[in-house]
Amino acid sequence: MAIGVLVTLVCTGLLLLVGIWALEGRGGTVNLLSCLVPGLVVGIWAARRYRRRRTE
Repeated sequence: MAIGVLVTLVCTGLLLLVGIWALEGRGGTVNLLSCLVPGLVVGIWAARRYRRRRTE
């Protein structure tokens, strides 16, 4: 579970940074949910993959 949380936090942070960087100077905003949902999906995928490799 710790792997999934860590990957989720890293992916969400990276997506936020990229979104802020892309909209810099344009006056746009970045919605947290638009970064959290893909980060959560990647975190769940990474945790499942890690668990499968460790149990085989």
